[in-house]
Amino acid sequence: MDAKDRFHLTRFSYHNHLTAVVQDRETELPALLPLIYLQSWGLSRAINTVQQHMVSICQWYNYWQTKHNRSFDEMVFERDTYGASLLAPLNALDAALSDYAGFTGYINYGQRHADIGAETGLHQFVISSATLDVRLGSLTQFFIFLVKRYVSSRYTGLNSREQKSLFDSYRFRFQSARRDACGRLSVRSRQSFKNTSGTPVIVRERSLTKQEMDAIVLCARPSTSRLANTLNPWQKHPDSSQIAKVQIRNYLVIRLLSNYGLRLGELLLLRTRSLIPYESGTGHALAVTTYEGNGDPRKVPPRLKNSWSERLVELAPEDVTLWEMYVEHLRGKPSHPFLLVNSRKNQAPLSIRAAQEIFDRLYEALDRHFPSLCRPEIGGTLITLNPHMFRFTWATETFQALVEKDSCDFEAAKDRLRQLGGWSDTSPMPQKYAARYIAKSANDANVRRVNGLRQQHRLSDSK
Repeated sequence: MDAKDRFHLTRFSYHNHLTAVVQDRETELPALLPLIYLQSWGLSRAINTVQQHMVSICQWYNYWQTKHNRSFDEMVFERDTYGASLLAPLNALDAALSDYAGFTGYINYGQRHADIGAETGLHQFVISSATLDVRLGSLTQFFIFLVKRYVSSRYTGLNSREQKSLFDSYRFRFQSARRDACGRLSVRSRQSFKNTSGTPVIVRERSLTKQEMDAIVLCARPSTSRLANTLNPWQKHPDSSQIAKVQIRNYLVIRLLSNYGLRLGELLLLRTRSLIPYESGTGHALAVTTYEGNGDPRKVPPRLKNSWSERLVELAPEDVTLWEMYVEHLRGKPSHPFLLVNSRKNQAPLSIRAAQEIFDRLYEALDRHFPSLCRPEIGGTLITLNPHMFRFTWATETFQALVEKDSCDFEAAKDRLRQLGGWSDTSPMPQKYAARYIAKSANDANVRRVNGLRQQHRLSDSK
């Protein structure tokens, strides 16, 4: 942020949890509406998620201050001629809707001018279209929160049906304004369609196909003393003694993500003692828990998404064997308790950035050895690879197995998936996977019907 900007981002600790808020330099207090948003939505969330939203909101507040010479809070809490505070949230939301294009130009051209609209025709962008989409998406979520808060009987004289109609109207208009300002993005590459005319549009699920997973396993499989895996992207290291350690560590990462649906933060919080043997001696469970100690040296320590993320997950015997081999022979003995360590001499725990680089290197290997999966010009649809795609894949396959192999009804399957994946009782995610399964089953049935009709026609033609 420029030093002259009225609003800036401030980090603080709340019950030993790092978070961020938009602060007003004039009053030296947090801006009111972002503070309410943080209290209602963000205090239990990871610092990276909160900061992503607060950066967008802070930019909006500085844009509004620059253009209107008053804060957005002052627009919501207007004063009458006698100085009494009036609540005018709907007026502020309507004004925000009309200013979306101006805000897009403001952040697109370096936050220098508040009067640059999207129609100016300038092309000196300082941020990518993917970053712009993230900024507008976070800001839209903030506005929809304000709509939920202020379109209610407490602040309006509307009945419940009128409130719902008004809320749906605002939500639709804000989402439309975001799409109009930024343009739709492709699901995988996050490149704007309007900026990539002439390239094929790729529409697909975020989960990985069987062919893609098979290729990932082939590339990630470690080399052995008898057989070198030439597809593995981690063939070289300044310290040759670290090659086997890095390969097995990364293979363990892939298996934990794909077999158990862990989030990246949950993976990086695992400790060596997170593997717990059953008292019966017939297996092991993985304890996904938060970390309350003081030994995490990472600048941005990972955190669980919510309290529902804490759970026990049974591990397959081959994954237990891989875990124990890594811990006992390759991990070393660093001073911290975390399972995954980097390959430097300090043996620090694996950071979020370093973990993401694993998937960048893995994707480069896929693109080199399996171009038919990655390159759109020859039919590939895997345009990027990130750790959360393994969670989508795991959830899709697990829900299908619960229904088809365990004979669970949909409600029981959703409850089991919710427990295994660490979702809250009110999370809509299990329902989304149920809907995806229904759609896939319907498409499979339709393909079988068409194939059956084709065979009937062939038989009739042969007679």
